Amino acid sequence: MLFLGSRQSLFAKPKPAATGFVLPLALTASAVLLLGSASVHTLSLKGRLRLRAAIERDQSADQLRSAAQAFTTLASGAQACLLRWPSVDWNFRQTSCFGAEPTSLQEGSMADQSWQLLSWQPGPGSGDLRLALADGRRGSFRLELADDGAQILGISVVQLIGRDASGPLS
Repeated sequence: MLFLGSRQSLFAKPKPAATGFVLPLALTASAVLLLGSASVHTLSLKGRLRLRAAIERDQSADQLRSAAQAFTTLASGAQACLLRWPSVDWNFRQTSCFGAEPTSLQEGSMADQSWQLLSWQPGPGSGDLRLALADGRRGSFRLELADDGAQILGISVVQLIGRDASGPLS
C-alpha cells in the first residue's frame, strides 16, 4: 500500500500560479495595431479623394477658361459692339451694331465641349462673363475691356460656380 501522506494533500487545490499576462497583452497590442492601420488607411483614402477633387476642379477650370477664350474670339469684329450692353439687351441692340449677330455669342464649342452664355454684364473697364459647359459646370470671369468697351484685353481666373442641378444643357 502506498502512503500518500496526509489526506489533505491529495485533495488540496494547487495554489494558483501568477495568471498569464501575455495573451491579454497580445490582444491589446493587436487591437491597437488594427485601429492604427485602419486610421492610416482612412487618411490615405481621404488624401486620394482630395487629390481627385482637386484634379477635377482644375480640369473644370481649364475647360471653362477655354470656353471664355472661345467667347472672346467670337466677340470681335461686328460682335464686339455688343459688349457695351448686357446680354439680355443684345437682341434689342442689334440695330445699333450693324452686322452683329447676338446668337453667335450665346453658344459655341471648343474641342469636344460645347458651352453656353449665361450672362454678360459690362462695367467700367471690365465686364462679368458667366458661362456653362454642356455637362452643367459653370464659371464666372472678369474680362478686362478696352476704353471704348468693345474689345476684350484680358481674362481673369475662373470662379467656379458649380454644376447646374437641372442636368446637361440642350
